[in-house]
Amino acid sequence: MDAARWGRPAMRTATIAGFYFSPVKTHFILLGTSHAGNVGACARAMKVMGFSDLVLVAPRWPDVLERQEAIDRASGATDVLRNARVVATLDEAIDGVDTLCATAMTPRDFGPPTATPRDHLPTLARQGRSVGFLFGSERFGMRNEDVYRCHVALTIPTSPEYGSLNLAAALQLVAYEWRLALG
Repeated sequence: MDAARWGRPAMRTATIAGFYFSPVKTHFILLGTSHAGNVGACARAMKVMGFSDLVLVAPRWPDVLERQEAIDRASGATDVLRNARVVATLDEAIDGVDTLCATAMTPRDFGPPTATPRDHLPTLARQGRSVGFLFGSERFGMRNEDVYRCHVALTIPTSPEYGSLNLAAALQLVAYEWRLALG
């Protein structure tokens, strides 16, 4: 099927070990996750968009990657779970990351500029630098200190009445926009 015919940009199809290959190293970093199912669903969302580098910072359950709920919700993306890294600190997770993007529902008065993924990611993709997308915990979101370490705070346009996205849904949207930005 011709993607341009349907008004969509063609996506690169080069893969290495079954994963979409981009010259831009991309990391999806989850802070303090509390639900194993969400970790599995995030792995699935990443794989669908062709990404594989999942990093968990101080998850609630040290064995979260082996929990049955994570495996079940990964639904075919258990390779992403197997290759995921669990680290104790954000510093460990962002080692080698050039540009760090927070994902925040609530804009901060201080800290990095806020932008939508659609507005910000095309420019970032052209820079060719390694990128980390940082997601807060399901229960508390992201601490201000973590947002302030980032270069940009990405916000996904949602309903003003209820803007709380599930962790995997937010990751899926950011991964989709990043994939489009990469071309």
